[in-house]
Amino acid sequence: MKACILMKVSPGKHNEVADAIQKLQGVKIVFPTMGRQDVVAGVEVAGLRELALLVSQFQAHSHVKGTETLMGLEV
Repeated sequence: MKACILMKVSPGKHNEVADAIQKLQGVKIVFPTMGRQDVVAGVEVAGLRELALLVSQFQAHSHVKGTETLMGLEV
C-alpha cells in the first residue's frame, strides 16, 4: 500500500521533522513544502494496520501538529 502523509509542523521545524521521519521504516521520500502543509512523506507499507502504526509514529514527534493521510488507489 502506498500513501502520502501531509504534515503541519511547528514554525521553523520542517527540516528537523523531515530528518526524523526519513529514518522510519516504510518511508520512501520526505521533503519540506510551501503551502498549507509543511512536510510531505511518501510511504509504502504492507497494509492499513502498518500505515496506521507509521502515521502514529509521525504524530508522536513533538513538532508534528497535525497529519492528513492520502492513501493510494490500486487501479
